[in-house]
Amino acid sequence: MVTMQTTNSTAPRPTRPVRSGILTLLAILLGTVLAAALVGLVLLSVTGWLRSPDETASAQTSSVSVGSDVTSDEPPQTGPLTEADGLIPAGTDITAGADLPAVTRLDPALRAAVEAATAEAALDDQPLYVTTGWRSARYQGQLYDEALATYGSEEDARQFVATPETSTHVTGTAVDIGPLDAMYWLLEHGPDYGLCQTYANEIWHFELATTPGGTCPEMLPDASYLGG
Repeated sequence: MVTMQTTNSTAPRPTRPVRSGILTLLAILLGTVLAAALVGLVLLSVTGWLRSPDETASAQTSSVSVGSDVTSDEPPQTGPLTEADGLIPAGTDITAGADLPAVTRLDPALRAAVEAATAEAALDDQPLYVTTGWRSARYQGQLYDEALATYGSEEDARQFVATPETSTHVTGTAVDIGPLDAMYWLLEHGPDYGLCQTYANEIWHFELATTPGGTCPEMLPDASYLGG
């Protein structure tokens, strides 16, 4: 009897070639994704570079939350004058320490000098009030228009009320003082704090015009020479 030997005809699995092909495919896909991302970054940079300044400013503005607490110190430009314009309510006596725009928007050095003078005046039983201090340009413009109507000419009106462009009240560098006794008190003691009457026809109008203890400059005849 002849014994037949059989052989296993099953071929070995090509594991290595298949694994190598998968790795190659993954490398190609990864390279494609990275290339696409790089192209996107380049396009984004070019778009931002080409954006106009107006568009850039608009984008920056739109990034601020609508509900954010953003306010302006500037008073409204229409409607009646208010405390925001530097208006001091009628019948109200305020000092340089008051929490009103008429004094809080004064030049800090001027305000400090008036506060110090007020404290010394109190030792002499002399009240010293700020009757007007900082004013908005709109407030000053209204006062000037009223003066123009009263005096009939710009030349005469500007002797007492300056235009908004020249007023030292608008710049916050002048205060008007009351009552009358306080004006005379400040004429005598004001130079100790650098405070001087600057217009000969306005005994109530004071500015920080010298160093503390210094000599006040010669007064100008009226507000038409340098504001008011």
